[in-house]
Amino acid sequence: MEKNILALDLGKGSIGIAISRSGSFISPLPEKRFKAGEYEEALEAVKDVMKQETVESIVIGWPTFPSGDPCEMTPIVESFIEKLKVAFPSLPIHPVDERNTTVEAAARFHESGQSSRKQRKKIDSGAASIILERYLHSIGQY
Repeated sequence: MEKNILALDLGKGSIGIAISRSGSFISPLPEKRFKAGEYEEALEAVKDVMKQETVESIVIGWPTFPSGDPCEMTPIVESFIEKLKVAFPSLPIHPVDERNTTVEAAARFHESGQSSRKQRKKIDSGAASIILERYLHSIGQY
């Protein structure tokens, strides 16, 4: 059973973060904002989380168009994965299809009675949670 899995949802100016310490329960962590396009700041945010958490692998959302074709963010995430590999050479990094995760997270927040306004500060971490959920499901742990 895989445990201590960190999930990331990289955006243009924020990064959503979630963790599964047990390999079955998922906890969203506070998302981090950074100046648009300043992905070194996003990497520093991940490093900060890594100082506080025991992490054995990283899952990151892989962005594409609904068709599955690469989109504008695909090469940015690909580059970010390379930075993660340099920063954390011993950790496996697993890209996971992130299509519709933000929409799904918004729907879940809405179902729990949270307005769109309240969702803004945690929607990316909600999406990271769904990315992690998809990963755990793909390996038979969820």
